Amino acid sequence: MRLLRNDTFEVYLSSRGTVESLFMADDPARMNWVIDSKYEQEAGYANEDKHFGQWHAVVDDEQIESANLKPDIQVVDDMATVTFAHDKLKVQYEYLLNNSGEWKWKIRCSNPSAQAVRINGFHSWFSLAYIMFRDHDVLRNIKHSCAVFPHLGGDFSKFAAVRRSNEAPHLAIYSTGERVAAFGTYCSYVNRFLEQVSPSLDGMLYHRLSFVEDGSSLEHSADSDWIYGDYAPVTLEPSEEREWSFIFTTFKDQEDFYQKAKEYGHPHWNYSFVTTTEGKFIAEVEMPEQEALQSVKMYSVTDEMGTVKETDITNEFKIRSEAKSKRLRAVLPLKSAGEIKLVAELNNGKCDVLVGNVLEPVHKILEERAEWLCNNSFNTASVTRPYSVLPLSNQGESLGKLSFILMKNLLSPPVPAQVRKVELSAYFDLRQHWFENGDFMLPKPLYGSFYRIYDFDYIGHVYYLLSKFDKSYLYNGSPEMYLTWAAQVMCMRLDPACHRNKREKEESKLVGVFILYIADLLEDLNKRALTYWYNKLNQLWLELVRGLQQGAQGYQGAVTEHFYDNAGFGLTFEALCLAGLTAEAEIYAPLMIANIGYSNDYRANAPDRWWEALSFMTHSLWGGLVAGAARSSYEVIGDTRLLEAGYRATMAMFNCYDWNVYSTTRRLKPGEAASTYSIAAPNLNMPELSRNRFGQSIFKKSSDPLFSSLFSNIEGDDWDMGEELVAYLLGFGSTTYLYTDSEGELRCVNGLIEPAERGWEITSYAAYPARYVMLEKGLSFVSTTGENVKSVLFIDGKFEEQHSRVN
Repeated sequence: MRLLRNDTFEVYLSSRGTVESLFMADDPARMNWVIDSKYEQEAGYANEDKHFGQWHAVVDDEQIESANLKPDIQVVDDMATVTFAHDKLKVQYEYLLNNSGEWKWKIRCSNPSAQAVRINGFHSWFSLAYIMFRDHDVLRNIKHSCAVFPHLGGDFSKFAAVRRSNEAPHLAIYSTGERVAAFGTYCSYVNRFLEQVSPSLDGMLYHRLSFVEDGSSLEHSADSDWIYGDYAPVTLEPSEEREWSFIFTTFKDQEDFYQKAKEYGHPHWNYSFVTTTEGKFIAEVEMPEQEALQSVKMYSVTDEMGTVKETDITNEFKIRSEAKSKRLRAVLPLKSAGEIKLVAELNNGKCDVLVGNVLEPVHKILEERAEWLCNNSFNTASVTRPYSVLPLSNQGESLGKLSFILMKNLLSPPVPAQVRKVELSAYFDLRQHWFENGDFMLPKPLYGSFYRIYDFDYIGHVYYLLSKFDKSYLYNGSPEMYLTWAAQVMCMRLDPACHRNKREKEESKLVGVFILYIADLLEDLNKRALTYWYNKLNQLWLELVRGLQQGAQGYQGAVTEHFYDNAGFGLTFEALCLAGLTAEAEIYAPLMIANIGYSNDYRANAPDRWWEALSFMTHSLWGGLVAGAARSSYEVIGDTRLLEAGYRATMAMFNCYDWNVYSTTRRLKPGEAASTYSIAAPNLNMPELSRNRFGQSIFKKSSDPLFSSLFSNIEGDDWDMGEELVAYLLGFGSTTYLYTDSEGELRCVNGLIEPAERGWEITSYAAYPARYVMLEKGLSFVSTTGENVKSVLFIDGKFEEQHSRVN
């Protein structure tokens, strides 16, 4: 090992020229920010060819790998030069730790031969510590692992590596040389599916930078990816050289990450992650010192054939005279739904890229979804499982579609046929499939020797939502009956004494999706004088909360069968807020903030998860639930970072439903959906998933034999979906927020704020707008029950209604 150091970093290089350890000098946790061989050996992985700094290239159709070359390593003071020589390609790394506290990494490739060479790919492993440690010591996962949020496109790639505890310092990497062509991942994991039933994996992602990429790493995905799809080989003439360079430095938080980016010549964007055709897309940009905005062009796809439209919007960017900074701002009314790409050219000739999306009005997406489900996803009475919802599954996640249909019908004029289909499924299939003879005290062991406690959260939700309908919409039971059924299911679910096996007793103490409705269920039981069930359920709820409270100091809510899991700490955070335990909730708040991405591409603003796609991804269900937890908890904690993160993540989740997206191989028809979107490109485990949408059925052809056998009978792409839309409807589906930012400006989340003749006009993007909130001033406006209020005025620090109701 060779040590390079300055006041900020300690870098240890191996004899192969790879970075084996990267420490921050003042980090009390002594986190290694790259994947090293010690942990690989401990966990049983063998990926020495993917350590930070290993590279491979395709030159004149020949595969060249650094692992097969002997490097020459020269160290002078705090700079190391690592040279790899091949007849057709010379690669040189320069690692410089200077006195300014930075680490500079330069990558040069040149043609040492007498003939021109064609490079189809040149890729370097960039293996930061994106690890799920196989360890129930939750602090190891929190303090020694990071999420990595990429910003790609143009000449200003950057990467925020955020410690999962959200304890600074974090690691920032800024590109200062030629552009990066792609950012991919490879996942090493252990498939523990049979041990714990749910798709439980532990592993790590090896990140890869592509300096040259002709699209061959991405299979067919590159053909669909009009946003980043300008992949091309590079020809080097004799002695010709290319150079890429990066600065590694530390940062405190999201704001500091972007402030430091400006210091290295990067523009800083604020933008509407997603807007609707009823609103306006807003983009604000701050230029680095000595630079100016030369031009901005907007690109969008206008038809199924992939025709790209170019529009010059340079003149739309105006200096904000009322702002304290020198931000340029464009407000763009975009009436066509679909993704957009903004390409900004600076006066130095470099370009930056911003990727956003324009949705159909969200109520239209939800109504199309409900109609599609009712037309395509319900069995009839004449099949093996009468009235069941498709795709068939033993797991309760599949029932989220039923809850969504009911919730949508509660917030908009009910469609009786839709409510009827759900009631038939709830009355017959849910009772008979999950319980012995329909007895809620006797769950069926659908998983061989046991049953999943979490399944009952979804079942109870369906029964509770049925109880909210007027009896004129119900045929098989009354509202009171369904309310009682919901209480019975949840009392069985939460009571350890109701379960025989150790597994089920332990899982009964864990929080789950029931957090979305437990408070309302208790309130309705109390209102309807169902005293026995109210008292019993309330006692069980308080016992569960006490357990969450006691385990908060040790982050026990962050541990599920996936070890460290946002499904655990997201809902635990929300439960503690719901119970008013703000001190304990604030312990989990940093984990939430560190978990949700921020990027120049709206699709990468998702909660960090990887095991469905074997890459970082958007998962509709858990992405939406974590986003919902961040939003609802903001109303208790008051941290605007939670509000903004929750909104970013919610809007990224809609990519799984959006039929106007043309940048993926998997296209959707109105009302269709796919449960997962793989953000990375390339996804090196399954290249066809690169920036693509998919569902469980994709694993039928997985190279993992366990996956391929487990999913052999799965059909459809939308298995575990629905509850995330309920979380949306409970929050951003009806509520728009105002707050004052650090510069004293009013900000609007989930809507548009514009100057009015008096004060400000606030236009909501919510599907069924009924509530406007400014938490910092304790202000709220709530419409009369059943009425949608599309816009309000904010005058002299108060909300005022204007005549723009939509019934």
